Amino acid sequence: MRKTIFALLPALALGLAACSPSTESNLSNSLDRTGDSLSNAANDLGNSIDAAADDAGNAFDNTADDIGNRASHVGNAIDEATR
Repeated sequence: MRKTIFALLPALALGLAACSPSTESNLSNSLDRTGDSLSNAANDLGNSIDAAADDAGNAFDNTADDIGNRASHVGNAIDEATR
């Protein structure tokens, strides 16, 4: 029985330490910081996705404008050739 008590003392000490207000406060602060970090990472990812979508939209717009301009030049060249 005495050996069992000595074997359980470290577990009891850890249990008491885990219940202390200081430990609970530290854990709560750590969880808050983790949540804030995850929120910041999600915001950064959202901003990156928005910027990439804007860049892709601009690239499509520029390509469409280039195609339109080339078609207009081709049309003008045909008009000039058929006069």
